[in-house]
Amino acid sequence: MSVRKSFVTFVVCLWACYCVSTSAQLQADYTQDFERLEAGALAPAKIHTQFSAPDAVIGVSGQAWRSDGISSWLEIPWQSGPELSATLWVALESYPSDREVPVNNLSPSSILNQWEEGAGFDVFIDTYGRWGIRVHTEEGEVTLTAPERFPLYRWVLLGVSIDRHRVALYLEGEVVVEAELAAPLRPADAPLQIARSPREVDMLNFTVNRLNGAFDSLRLYQRGLSSREMTAVRAQVAREKFDAQASLVVPASRFADDHLRPRLHAMPPANWTNEPHGFVRVGEMWHLFYQRTPNGPYKTQMHWGHMASRDLLHWRNLEDALWPELQADDFGFDMKGIWSGDVIYDGGKAFAFYTSVNHFDRLKHSNPGISVAISEDPELRYWRKLGPIINSKYVRDFRDPYLFRDGDSLHMLIGAALEDGGGLDHYVLEGEEKIGPWRHLQKFVSVPYHEMDIGSLIWEMPVFERISDDAYILLANPIGGEVTKYGEPATRAVYWIGQWRDGLFHPRYTEPKHLDLLPGHLAPTVARAPDGSLRAIGIIDERRSPQAQENAGWAHTFSFPRRWRLLGDGRTLGQSPAPELTALRGKALFTSKTLSITPQAHKLLHPQGAYELLIEAQGAPPLALKLDLLASDAGEYTRLEIDGVEGRLVLDKTHASLSGEDEGPLRLETAYDSSAFGPLRRLRVFVDGSVIEVFINDAAAFSFRSYPKDPMARQVRVQSLGRDQSGQVRVSAWPLFLPSVMEVVGTH
Repeated sequence: MSVRKSFVTFVVCLWACYCVSTSAQLQADYTQDFERLEAGALAPAKIHTQFSAPDAVIGVSGQAWRSDGISSWLEIPWQSGPELSATLWVALESYPSDREVPVNNLSPSSILNQWEEGAGFDVFIDTYGRWGIRVHTEEGEVTLTAPERFPLYRWVLLGVSIDRHRVALYLEGEVVVEAELAAPLRPADAPLQIARSPREVDMLNFTVNRLNGAFDSLRLYQRGLSSREMTAVRAQVAREKFDAQASLVVPASRFADDHLRPRLHAMPPANWTNEPHGFVRVGEMWHLFYQRTPNGPYKTQMHWGHMASRDLLHWRNLEDALWPELQADDFGFDMKGIWSGDVIYDGGKAFAFYTSVNHFDRLKHSNPGISVAISEDPELRYWRKLGPIINSKYVRDFRDPYLFRDGDSLHMLIGAALEDGGGLDHYVLEGEEKIGPWRHLQKFVSVPYHEMDIGSLIWEMPVFERISDDAYILLANPIGGEVTKYGEPATRAVYWIGQWRDGLFHPRYTEPKHLDLLPGHLAPTVARAPDGSLRAIGIIDERRSPQAQENAGWAHTFSFPRRWRLLGDGRTLGQSPAPELTALRGKALFTSKTLSITPQAHKLLHPQGAYELLIEAQGAPPLALKLDLLASDAGEYTRLEIDGVEGRLVLDKTHASLSGEDEGPLRLETAYDSSAFGPLRRLRVFVDGSVIEVFINDAAAFSFRSYPKDPMARQVRVQSLGRDQSGQVRVSAWPLFLPSVMEVVGTH
């Protein structure tokens, strides 16, 4: 070993020994390691949460506390003076939410504070990750801002030191920002808080700027710490990297008692989700990107969430792919949100085309715009934004790009608001380049959009795919105008079947068909399975009050995957459960059980969890029956009236819930088209928490939500439609559970 290397080794060892020695001399005045989160063990500290207990997760050392982003924070009665220091291990899942307002009107959250008006300190962080500290001295307020954004999905040691002459912020034992103080800190007569802002902001019934992350090893000192002491605190933990992803998992205990939360449907770990999009298969892995608010069950400043699966059954939640950012002090092209779009994979790269929204000029600043991000990561976890490539100059408004190939050309459809209603904006790109320049085309459909529209203001979430050798499907989700969530026409997906030739779509009819027989499922995204068939996943939206969503801590879920195909009439889309779903079946509760349907209700089963029910007509007549799901002896039940003779379906939720939280509509009725879907002879029903999905003849489908108050409202009953009606059916039923988890979640 050279003399130089020996000297360097000696210096390093000497410094390590010094840090250990200094560390041994440090004695905190208050220590909280979060090893036990029961109220008695935490005292005098207190964790507030709306759930049954605080979330405990893997920490830097042992256990940590995880905040939920909406209701939880920690407070400690701490008497501070003009000097104080604090160290805290922090792993943030996301930056705090806020109202969608310009930068100057933001209301930052707080990682750590002891603040009251005119006194104290606050380590703040805003919705774009800008962070710093403000201290109120005897001569006024001093604010320091860190030069870099606070890291996400990483455990880092945060340090604060305030003495009579200096304030400093530390990260990982290194000074981030510091300044001399002209006067000492004025102490606040208030509790010390973690994960709650002293300047909270509300939207509807939600507080939207609390903090979503994990926290460990809090140390408080009644004096300022030097830089060497901060370095020594960091040296107390030998590891340099920690598994923050594991620490940011939402523990199952948070929703363990929530009988309405699905267990098998794909959905984010908590909080708000909206439309899925960017459904793409890369290698053997399915990727699903989706609208997300990571901090609470409310809609603001959309992110792109990301989950992945090998089998469409087991979904792994990954880090958010995209979130709102700033490129200047007051401007970001997607600062108001990362809204829906599409992902294509080509040449070892993934390209995300999404709707970006900001606060500035509609055309000059592409507000809204279609922006692009690129990922060269095989797992599609890390993305690089390129910014807007298209603005809305040809339409009144637009959103939600969808891309498809035609030979060497790449086409982009964008849901649009035209002068006379909803429609599409259309662009094309020739060659291998994905970014542009894109050429605008005047038409996409051979007929005027106003002849196809249903009185909407704008079309959302378009899909255009080949559905057979000589036919394509165009799907859209019209909203606004005469279309409402609770009325008629209702917010739901519609489609047309037609041909693609000469650069135009030629629909076989102009009046659209409904994707589902009844409203409740919308905005599907599609991808090709290895055999070339289409898989589709949509959203099954909430139909309960915002207060109920806040109390639950989550909102919306995705549908089970469906398989799409063209039916024999050449005009109708057929939807069946994806064949992958049969792997969810456990040991049959019963199969091919023959049952006589009479006016007296017959209790079929009382499962404890998710299940699949199959009812098949016996003999010549089609199915004609009442099927009660999520029923209880207390009078709650969700009723389906299936009348294959008259060609009529009714969803009756007037007795579905005693909670009064279901927003409705509580009764829906529709005609059943046997000429398209065949005589109504086969009924498949999937029930998972509050989600009910129904398939008829493996051709027609609808999905919806139901919210019984009673956790024991699980009975399944069947009876005839009227006194003079009867018939025989064959019934099969299976409990459903994930194949790799040998735990049956439904029993007879």
